[in-house]
Amino acid sequence: MTVDRHLPSPSELSRGFWDAAAEHRLVVPRCDKCSGAFFPPERLCPACASELWTYVDCEGTGSVVACTVVHRAPSPEFETPYVVAVVELDEGCLFLTNLDLDDPGSAAVGMPVRVAFLDRTDGRALPVFTTVHTTDPEKADPEKPEPEEEGS
Repeated sequence: MTVDRHLPSPSELSRGFWDAAAEHRLVVPRCDKCSGAFFPPERLCPACASELWTYVDCEGTGSVVACTVVHRAPSPEFETPYVVAVVELDEGCLFLTNLDLDDPGSAAVGMPVRVAFLDRTDGRALPVFTTVHTTDPEKADPEKPEPEEEGS
């Protein structure tokens, strides 16, 4: 999907993130001293205050820890309704994002999600998250049986 939503101009700290997003890769800063992953990129690691960190690739999976459906957009470039969420990535850091859902009302805390990218006409891409379907063997709950098909 291609969108024309405004994105911030990359800064010295965020350029690596936006360059990776354009390649459909999700990266987060990881501290070279304490190995903690964090987001957004900051000059110092929030856990140990080290200045030494590098971007590392993420699996792009996690779960929703907070979400809300926005019905009144801050500007005309946003189509409503849309979902703003905080996703805890499997790497352990929190990521403020949008959920790309067919039904925004289906957003829920605990929902397993994976990254997707909305391409822009200028070659940049916006990482968003979408649901992980239970048929995904990596995220399926082994304790919960899959639903039976009709007529079985």
